[in-house]
Order: sequence, then structure tokens, then C-alpha cells
Amino acid sequence: MARFILKRVLWGFVALLIVVALAFFAVNLLLPYDYAVGLGQRPRSVTFIREQLGLDRPLVIQWLDYMFHFVRGDLGYSYEGLRVSSLVLEVLPTTVGIFAVGGIVAYLLGEWFGRLVAWSRRRLVASTANAGSVLLFTAFPPFLVFLLFYFGVPWLQEARASLGLGSRPAPGPPGLMRVLAAGVVVALVGGIVLRGWATRNDFRVMRLVAVPLGVVGFLGGLVVLGIWDEAIDWLLAPSSVVATSALIIIAFGESMLVMSAGVSQEMAEDYVFTARAKGVPESRIRDRHVAPNAVFPAISRLITSMPYLIAGLVIIEYATGVFGLGSLFFASIESGNVPVILGIVAVVGVIGVVMRIVLDVVQAMIDPRLREGSSG
Repeated sequence: MARFILKRVLWGFVALLIVVALAFFAVNLLLPYDYAVGLGQRPRSVTFIREQLGLDRPLVIQWLDYMFHFVRGDLGYSYEGLRVSSLVLEVLPTTVGIFAVGGIVAYLLGEWFGRLVAWSRRRLVASTANAGSVLLFTAFPPFLVFLLFYFGVPWLQEARASLGLGSRPAPGPPGLMRVLAAGVVVALVGGIVLRGWATRNDFRVMRLVAVPLGVVGFLGGLVVLGIWDEAIDWLLAPSSVVATSALIIIAFGESMLVMSAGVSQEMAEDYVFTARAKGVPESRIRDRHVAPNAVFPAISRLITSMPYLIAGLVIIEYATGVFGLGSLFFASIESGNVPVILGIVAVVGVIGVVMRIVLDVVQAMIDPRLREGSSG
């Protein structure tokens, strides 16, 4: 097992280096803006700025220097002299919080709805659900955000007013977004793990309340820490709610399609016919036997598509005005700040590689043939 994990980590590191290298050349060659020209009005000023920033060196030399610092965990400095890692870490909790809530809720809804649609075996229901899922998955994020703002924000403003909140969130204490992001991730992931354990041990009530218990624990933690008012103010911010809802809608379509296909395939297996012959209730066959076998492709697809979902979230954040990776990314593109652009791409790549390694390890723990085949 250790050899399997080490091999996956090495391959992931190599893939990350390739991605960062391709991004470096693509950004430097295709970005239509020159940061030095934006600051200097005279040719001598532009030349001086380029020399100060090291932009006058050959592109290959710049790439080697960047990769040398990258493998040491250094993302360098922005053209304004600020550390790229600090800029990214400042906005990363907001993106992580929205992504965690949107991705996990979309997975739970897609897994549940896809299971029911496939098990119903009604062509009209399946065709309508599949068409709707494809429509949601391929929705244009800015247009989707516009619809959510137009139809949803008035209701949300009324809800905020009923809770005594203003139209916009007030400034919270330092580190609030980090606490919220960490708490949301722990609560939802812990709830899913508890739900899986309850499913394997046939604890039906625990399986139903596992995720809600995680949410209740998260809300209780906000009360204990004394940040309830500020946290609720930010969690119910119109921009945050719209961004999270847009991500849920887009990710739900794919999760539902993959889960529905997995259940449909498992329904033709012999163990399903055997269970029916023994008189096992349909709901138990579906939830206890078929769903656990069909759910893993849905999880695999969700994890492998994380970089694409994060890229979509970047656009959603920019459209909603949420100050996360999206706002920082587009601001860096507008100013031609290459180090910040590359830093964001690198962080997204690291998240994708880590999640892929976690998925491979979980698969190997469940299916010993994977690690045995790797060793062979």
C-alpha cells in the first residue's frame, strides 16, 4: 500500500509540474497586456521597469527560475512586491467555503435523485430528468447568476430583514472566513463519512441524520466561538448565496447523470435478481446493495472534475462580486500581473492533484486489485 501511495504521489507531482509549466508559457505568450507598459509612459521607463521585474530575461530563463522556486513551495512575488502566497491565501477560504458547500450539496442531491430516477424505470421520468440535468450542467454561469439575482435576491433580502440583518454583510472579525471555510468542510465531510459508516452497518436513522448532525455541530461551534451574528451575516450574504446556488445547480446535473447511469448498470447484475427472488424489499435492494456499488463512479467523477468546477466557480465569483480567487484572478488578468495568475493556477492544480491522490487511495483500500495490479 505504501508503494502504491508513493507512486501516485510522484505521478501527481510530475503532472502538477507539467501543468504549471504549460500555464507559464501560455500566460506569458498569450496574455495581451504588458504590466511594464501599463506603468511606464516613456520607452526608457518601460525598459527600466522590465529590468527591475526581470522581464527582460529570455523566457526560458524566467521559466527555470520560476520552477526552481515553485518546487520549493515559493510562488514568488507579484509585480507590486507582495507575496503571491499571501494574496492567494487571503481569498482562498472564501472560494473553499463556497466550493465545499456547493460541491457536497450537489453530490448529495445528485446521488439521491439519480438513484430514484434510475430505479423508477419510467422512460418519461428518466428522459425528462436526464434532459434537465444536461441543461443544468451546460448552463452559462453568468446568465445563471443573472437569473438567480433577479428571482432569488428579493426573497433573500426579505429573509435578512426578518433576521435584523442589513442589505450587505458588515465587516467581520479577522480570520472569520477561514473559520467558516474550515468549519463547513469539517462538518460536511464528517457528515458524509458518518453517513457512509451508517449505511455499511445498516443504521437507517443515523444514515438519514448524519449530514444534518454535521451542520448542527457547525452551527453550534459558531455559537461557542461567539461569532454567530457575524457568521450568519456572511453566510446569508446575497453574493455568497447566489454563488453557492449557481455552483450547486451546475454540479448537480453531472452528479445526477453519473449516479443514474451507475444504478441502471447495477440493476442488471445477478445479485439484484437474487435479492428479489428472496423477497428483499425494493427500497432495501436499492439503498443497501445497489447504491453503494453505483455511488463510487459518482464520487470519482466529482473529484476528477474538481478543477473544471473550480474554473467555473472563478467565473461565478466574478459575476456575483464575491471576493475570492475569481475576483483576484480576473483583476490580475486585467493588470497583466503574471505571477498572481500563475499562483492561482498552481493552487488549483495542487487541489486537483491532492483530491485525485485521495480518490486513488480510497479506491485502492476498497478494491485490493488496484494496488495489487500496481505492484505487479
